[in-house]
Amino acid sequence: MVKRSILFIIGSFLIAIGIIGFMLPLFPGFVPFIIGIVMISRSSNTARRYLSRLKTIFPKQYKKLHEIRVRLFSGKRDRLL
Repeated sequence: MVKRSILFIIGSFLIAIGIIGFMLPLFPGFVPFIIGIVMISRSSNTARRYLSRLKTIFPKQYKKLHEIRVRLFSGKRDRLL
């Protein structure tokens, strides 16, 4: 439960940074936004369902998100979090 809460908080923070980055011209907001979405999807069933809808609507982008998710949460790191 603590792991899910921490992932949700960090993911929300990264999404907020990403949104700020979308508004500022020199700050890239795409990367923290995507990483935040992936982190929230690890802790929230609702976010996971929305990401699974991307699979049918945007298959190429879903594949990239899935690769990011595997890189972030695979192997020994997943057991530690």
